[in-house]
Amino acid sequence: MTFSTRLLLTCVIGLLAACSQLKETGRAVSQENGVLMDSDEQMLSARKFRITVRGSSVLFEGDAEQAFNRRADEYTRSQGCKGWKLLEFKMGIENTLLGGRRYAVGVVECTS
Repeated sequence: MTFSTRLLLTCVIGLLAACSQLKETGRAVSQENGVLMDSDEQMLSARKFRITVRGSSVLFEGDAEQAFNRRADEYTRSQGCKGWKLLEFKMGIENTLLGGRRYAVGVVECTS
């Protein structure tokens, strides 16, 4: 195998690994500044939701807390809430194939 073939194969594998960093939920969001993130929402009760936001390890350099707040605003509004309050919150960095990936998870409750 020639050097150029090996280099091409390495680049293809690297690109495929980078593309797989966001979970396939169909809810990957590209914001106006180009940041990619993925989110999951889970209904805990009629007025409580667990929201998780994960950034792409390659492109997400923003603040996970800000991304969480934006997603909580969007999601609670889509559920008919006028506002929300934060009951639990945790953020950190999880390991991936290509390095660390920021995440934020919290439980929010609808307010009137």
